[in-house]
Amino acid sequence: MSLQQQSQMPSTGGGDVVASDAELLLAVGGGSETAFAEFARRYRSLVERTCRAVVGSDSDDCAQEVFVRIWRKARLYDPDRGSAPGWVLTLTRSVAYSLTRKTRLTTLPIDAEPLVEDASPLDRFWIEGALAQLPPHERTALELAYFHDRSQSQIAAELSVPLGTVKSWSRRGLNRLALLLEDAER
Repeated sequence: MSLQQQSQMPSTGGGDVVASDAELLLAVGGGSETAFAEFARRYRSLVERTCRAVVGSDSDDCAQEVFVRIWRKARLYDPDRGSAPGWVLTLTRSVAYSLTRKTRLTTLPIDAEPLVEDASPLDRFWIEGALAQLPPHERTALELAYFHDRSQSQIAAELSVPLGTVKSWSRRGLNRLALLLEDAER
């Protein structure tokens, strides 16, 4: 039975052949989506906990980036050099620390002039108050997009982060902003 066939078998515990983590990672390196799904299922909790411990509130972005990198770099895994859990944990910590550095470096200074010029003073007060409560990277992404008229591609290039990360920051920031402004209206 081939490795790919083994990684596609269900893990019922009733005598079925279950691929080891190393075998799954090797199959992922060969492009097996089924092996990747099983590997992600096994390691999601570990990756999310590690990201949360290092990055904090941005653990979703971190976990997403880790699994993207696992998919792209699994072919580089060498079982003779270390275990699959060790490889994943090293990759996770590397991504988490990298995101932490980028987040610290990408916070823009707040201009002294109001950001929302056309709004009434009361609306301006609520919008600026809600923006101040967002995480710095989400606020930066929204400010660059809406107040400095930058595209998401331009923001990604300016902040040296992947485009998908900027999209996630923007979407989460808009969702949080909507909730904050909704609460302010009550």
